[in-house]
Amino acid sequence: MDKVRLFHKNDIIIVIVLLLLAVAGLFVFKVFNSGEGKTVRVTIDGEFFGEYPLYSGDGLENTDGNDQEFDAVVGGEGYTYNKQESSSSAINTNEISEKSTQQGKNDQVVNIPGFVGNCILVIKDGKAYMLEADCPNQICVHHSAISHKGETIVCLPNRIIIEITD
Repeated sequence: MDKVRLFHKNDIIIVIVLLLLAVAGLFVFKVFNSGEGKTVRVTIDGEFFGEYPLYSGDGLENTDGNDQEFDAVVGGEGYTYNKQESSSSAINTNEISEKSTQQGKNDQVVNIPGFVGNCILVIKDGKAYMLEADCPNQICVHHSAISHKGETIVCLPNRIIIEITD
């Protein structure tokens, strides 16, 4: 009886060449997209919402487009989160507490209105992360902080995309 071969010599060569091309493509992508980004770009349902510098001024800034203060935690040291009066589906936008610390000098907190509810984006120490979101799965909140060009945080229920650009 003749043995039926599952793989032929040419099949193996094609697979190896494709794997090498994939690795080379990833390497080229990484080289051209590497480096620290300078700007955080926010879009809601494909529409531009705002751009914010990763490294900004000399204090906590409310950059949500209006001068109303709102509650948020800025990653631990220096800021306290107060959600005592917030409803179950929306983030209370009444108060933010700031304590002066050296680490809090270049922090921004952005209140982003989404389709399901609001999201709080924090830009701190050259990194951006989603502090809180009124979405059911919280994937965007559990995503690690981003700081390199091309990195993104996506909140699908709220249709929000946070992206690092030049």
